[in-house]
Amino acid sequence: MMGWWTTRSRREQVLLGLMGALLLGFLLWFAVASPLRSAAQDASAHLTRALADEAVVDAARAEIARLGEAAPRAQRSGSVERVVSDTAAAGGLTVVRVEIDDQNGVQAVVSGPSTAVLPWIALLQAEHAIVARHLTLLKGDVGELDVDATFAGAAS
Repeated sequence: MMGWWTTRSRREQVLLGLMGALLLGFLLWFAVASPLRSAAQDASAHLTRALADEAVVDAARAEIARLGEAAPRAQRSGSVERVVSDTAAAGGLTVVRVEIDDQNGVQAVVSGPSTAVLPWIALLQAEHAIVARHLTLLKGDVGELDVDATFAGAAS
């Protein structure tokens, strides 16, 4: 390689050196700098979205805390097992199983429209003082959720 370089004229060596430097600059820009700049912009946009999401969650958490403090204590009418079963059926959910678990409360398995599941759980807490101690949501058919939950009466 050195023999080839020395056989080039001084003008050719300068032009080849300039071409190599330009090629190296081109490769550094498009193989290193441009992808890094793009990644930094993507990370900045992701951070902006995450901060906006965090603000929404914080506002919702504060509103829930405010509503929880202001809301009167709900009174349960009937056993936890019966209330869970009755409210699920009234809310348009299919009750698969409701049984008493001596250690944890009432184990319930229901399925139904995703738009009815979370309002049902909120209704249990707000109107009947029954809270979900354990909750597993599984995606069922289109727009459906399968719920496996353990409920207990809220502590007064």
